[in-house]
Amino acid sequence: MTSKRDKRKSRRISTLKPTRIRLKGQAFEVCDISNDGIGIMLTDTGPPFSIGERLPEIPLPLADGTVNVQGIVSHISYTATGRLCGIHFVFDGAEYDAVMRFKNERQQKSVEKEKP
Repeated sequence: MTSKRDKRKSRRISTLKPTRIRLKGQAFEVCDISNDGIGIMLTDTGPPFSIGERLPEIPLPLADGTVNVQGIVSHISYTATGRLCGIHFVFDGAEYDAVMRFKNERQQKSVEKEKP
């Protein structure tokens, strides 16, 4: 039997620059992102999320402004660092390009050593 991770259509990137997005009136830390969704860390004092819940506006801050995409809460799981909420993006047009820009802007590039 294959694991849930092996069934993902696109690779998740978790080496991100510190990034927070605002949902339900509170800022949440983004812990990973892929072409299809985003993972945020939930707080004990924050608003509740439920599996299957529709999120009509997920603001993604870009260098040239903020773009809103829609999403559906796909899972809530416990990790060593806290509760993770996975949100699957629902695209309604050109939002996919905005997600690709957000992903590229937020990805922490590894520092490569210069060759002598």
